[in-house]
Amino acid sequence: MESTIRETERSLRAEGFSRSDAEIMASALHKISSEENKMANLPLEERKIALGKLEKAFDVLKWEKDRTPQRETLYWDLLDGIPRLKEEIARMEGRNMEPDRPLSRPRPMTEEEMSADYRFADTRTVETTAARGRDYRSMFKIGRNERLDNGDFASASEFIAVMDSGRFDPRLQARSSMGEGIPSAGGFSVPPQFAAEWLDASLPNELVRNLCKVYPMESASLEVIGFDGADMSSGATHGGLTMTFQAEGSTASAQTAKLRKIMLTAKMGAIYVDSSIELMQDGKGFAENLQKALQQSMGYGIDRFCIAGSGAGEPQGILSAPCKIQITKESGQNNDTIVYQNLKKLFARSLTPDKSVFLFNPTAIPDLLEQSIAIGVGGAHVPLLNESNGKFTIFGRPVYFHPAMPTIGDADDCAFVDFGFYALGLRKEVWIDQTDAVRWLQRERSLRILLRFDGQCTLNAAVTPEHGLSLSPVVTMAAR
Repeated sequence: MESTIRETERSLRAEGFSRSDAEIMASALHKISSEENKMANLPLEERKIALGKLEKAFDVLKWEKDRTPQRETLYWDLLDGIPRLKEEIARMEGRNMEPDRPLSRPRPMTEEEMSADYRFADTRTVETTAARGRDYRSMFKIGRNERLDNGDFASASEFIAVMDSGRFDPRLQARSSMGEGIPSAGGFSVPPQFAAEWLDASLPNELVRNLCKVYPMESASLEVIGFDGADMSSGATHGGLTMTFQAEGSTASAQTAKLRKIMLTAKMGAIYVDSSIELMQDGKGFAENLQKALQQSMGYGIDRFCIAGSGAGEPQGILSAPCKIQITKESGQNNDTIVYQNLKKLFARSLTPDKSVFLFNPTAIPDLLEQSIAIGVGGAHVPLLNESNGKFTIFGRPVYFHPAMPTIGDADDCAFVDFGFYALGLRKEVWIDQTDAVRWLQRERSLRILLRFDGQCTLNAAVTPEHGLSLSPVVTMAAR
């Protein structure tokens, strides 16, 4: 327990809390979570001091716009622990206090969400089922101190090495039963501890999972409910809600919001790798290198299909969204080029330009570097693509380059996207399998890793505003 408390203390200090505050908060958090002693070893006055520190930290965390995964976990620990501490203090003081904790609390709205233009709220997906964080523990509601099953393997490398040996091992036998929706060709479920390590290791380098709405999938399908409010030409939002004024004593007219159901169905994604049997048996660090390759491949695969997937037997990528708006090229514009007017029109047709990001294929970099705005007659040229601390922006919005984007000049090669309108459903199981049959004559062994997920845009049509051209969270360039 002591080492666990010290780990929490170090984590809090790394997040910017002072040494004294981190010590008090770490001790209080662990005592709060202990069901055995109910903080029996902490005197009343110390509990009150701890409560004050925790409430102060909670007040800071609840208004943060972009919490790190560690601070997100701390936020939910405080949200659950503070009421319990209040109840315990009240009991010690001889007061009766009704528990005021709901079974599940929604995340408080950030200042950005509260100040967002209300006309865009009708197309947002209901937030009640979205994961609080994007790391494995947050997605599947696994406590920070809860131990993940490792299948009695010391490490993921040992798990891979034992599986590759082909020898009988009772630890593998326990993981060989097929789950719902898994092909019956054989294979082993990766212990949750290692599945979490692989998925979390790829997360910092991923694009989509860090920007979209992520939903944990506990079954083969998941329904996400949203409002069908794409037509706002009459001034109505949420598919039928309109502000009206009533005379005194008059009868109000009932209004009904239109809902739509978004179905996510987990699809099987597979990654295959062939290697000579000699290399797998004798190659130094083969298991460790394979782990890194699998991590990178899983992350890239999720990004690739969430960007460019067709939706037919695979996730529907953001570029295949039914609400997509395509901007045609400028009159006289050369083929395979990007001009300032293209970018300006992408920005203008966005439903939420203040929340959207630019996506390009790396082949667009030379053209983007040449884009500039002339200031005055004969004045200086201000570049459109700006860089600061390794991060790029255009019109103040982030710019990302990804190989899954079409090459410059092809349709959808330039995109301005708000991933807040993209839902990604992810199953927590990861499966790994091997066989010698496919490459028997070459003395090679084939490995495959299986991951199930689905994704699609939550808006089924471009928004028709009360005035002006249609708008969309997905705006791209047509071929040129």
